[in-house]
Amino acid sequence: MSTASTDFIRGLPKAELHLHIEGTLSLATKKKLATRNRLDPGELTFQPLKISPGTSSQSLDIAQYKAFLHLYYEGLKVLQTAEDFYDLALEYYENCQANNVIYAEISFDPQAHTDRGVPFGVVVEGLNAARVEARTRLGIDSRLIMCINRDRPVDSAFKMMESARPFRELITGLGLDSVEEGHPPTKFKDVYDLARSEGYELTAHCDVDMINATEHIRECIEELHLTRIDHGINVLDDPVLIEKALKNNVSFTACPTWRDGDPKPRRVDRIQKMRALGLRVSINTDDPGYFASRYMNHMIGEVVKCGEMGPDELVSYFRNAFDGAWMTHDERQAAVSRLDAYVASARTAA
Repeated sequence: MSTASTDFIRGLPKAELHLHIEGTLSLATKKKLATRNRLDPGELTFQPLKISPGTSSQSLDIAQYKAFLHLYYEGLKVLQTAEDFYDLALEYYENCQANNVIYAEISFDPQAHTDRGVPFGVVVEGLNAARVEARTRLGIDSRLIMCINRDRPVDSAFKMMESARPFRELITGLGLDSVEEGHPPTKFKDVYDLARSEGYELTAHCDVDMINATEHIRECIEELHLTRIDHGINVLDDPVLIEKALKNNVSFTACPTWRDGDPKPRRVDRIQKMRALGLRVSINTDDPGYFASRYMNHMIGEVVKCGEMGPDELVSYFRNAFDGAWMTHDERQAAVSRLDAYVASARTAA
């Protein structure tokens, strides 16, 4: 089968489950917000992430990951007011509309903001205002996921949970991100137990090829009892985990993103292997403001070429996304029907 065409990619209704809203912060928006908030641009890192070509060893992967996180956390200092968070999120939603992403689940990092004096409510109110506008004006539905920064103390995560209570109806999920080395998922088991008791949907990052990546996936499945894992590609390293993930219908939100200096999309072969094994894996942009892969249509175009993906394979990743999304039954049925109708129309036109 021929690879999916640019027109097919552009028109395909899409869902995105793995997107850090702070990671959408473009260079232009950083500068605009710095000016608005009277911040000294000399204190901010405005340059896109630059990674020199070289070996893809685990140690270099980890060093690159930490360099990215440093840039990420430096950049978000420009976010000071509810208006800033509104502008940031609305820019993402407008990109969703341009890329035909009709549903998105958006992660944000409360601790990174509250620890520098920005109130929790300022963050959520700004993000939610954009979410409401995206639904009413742009026709895009979405959910919010607050993430624990795993390299912070457990007490900080409990404080975040307490701060979230007045805004509970606005936040759908709890996630886990940031530096993974030395911070296993089970570090936050008590926090996850609390979040489950309060009705949150649950996920956690198990980033690719990190130290103890496979063990972290095991902890998520066996000890935190999660049915969604962000990234999670190292599940392929353990046949026992593959079987457990299949049995529990775990969703994996993979990101075949690439940085400046990378020759092509990363991880495509492993994502395709996950699909071939029957794992529920989707494709997501992660941090499009910082990655050369950028937003969905541009990223998917290169991924399709790299993996020689036909339309049926490409559709399966987004069907997995809708299946694994934290939507109501009726919302999911409507989205999948829209997807099916588009595919049927494209086949008729062909």
